[in-house]
Amino acid sequence: MARLRAIGQHTGGKFKAYELNICYPVAWGKEGIEASLASLCAEAVDAVKSGHNILIVSDRRMSPDLVAIPALLATSSVHQHLVARGLRASAGLVIETGSARETHHFALLAGYGAEAVHPYLALETLAELAHGLPQELSAETVSYNYIKAVGKGLMKVMSKMGISTYMSYCGAQIFEAVGLNKSLVDKYFKGTSSNVEGIGLFEVAEEA
Repeated sequence: MARLRAIGQHTGGKFKAYELNICYPVAWGKEGIEASLASLCAEAVDAVKSGHNILIVSDRRMSPDLVAIPALLATSSVHQHLVARGLRASAGLVIETGSARETHHFALLAGYGAEAVHPYLALETLAELAHGLPQELSAETVSYNYIKAVGKGLMKVMSKMGISTYMSYCGAQIFEAVGLNKSLVDKYFKGTSSNVEGIGLFEVAEEA
């Protein structure tokens, strides 16, 4: 990730990375999420128009005073906003989130536009757990095993849909929303079917 953030130095400026922080002050309350999403989308457009072609959507700055927009919501919002502006093909989305753990989390992020995902919390947790195993493994080994397992899981999910490449799956949105109301889905997950309605944007923010 450090190399990716500084990719401009390694590619002679052909690739330029820009970090989008998806955290906002807890003090803003549940109403703060809407303004944060609007600001995030506008910042993404400005970044692409100014020549950045890798956007790193990150919740690394989360703290007791900063709450993160759920990674999937942020990813889909930025992806759809760039599509609407005709800029999506000009940039790749890298999602750096502590919320991605299971194969399904990665499948959802990919389905809503993520070209790459960095599950930093999962990797750090595994590295910590590796020391307590009966047969001690290195942090590199457990990370490799985890990444391989997630990769195989994604292949299984994609093959069930008859999709053979990750790029065909990326942004395909082959999911149905359950428990989200229509206004939230129509605005931030446009094109996704939602037959069973439920909570809205502010309830999502309250849970976060």
